[in-house]
Amino acid sequence: MSLLPSAAIVLRPISRSGGAVEALARALRALPVPVIGRIEAGRVLLDLRCLEDEAAFLAQLPALANDKP
Repeated sequence: MSLLPSAAIVLRPISRSGGAVEALARALRALPVPVIGRIEAGRVLLDLRCLEDEAAFLAQLPALANDKP
């Protein structure tokens, strides 16, 4: 196995429950341009190697605030 160098954005929901982490990951996948990350140790990690359009990513983040469970 070979590892590629990278960096990640780490997102931690305010609530530390597993359900909150899953809900955050689900909300990211439901954005107009889905954002896929990985869940690790109660956090959602977004690998920056996969970020092709930073402006488009940032522009859709306010939609997360409107996504109430």
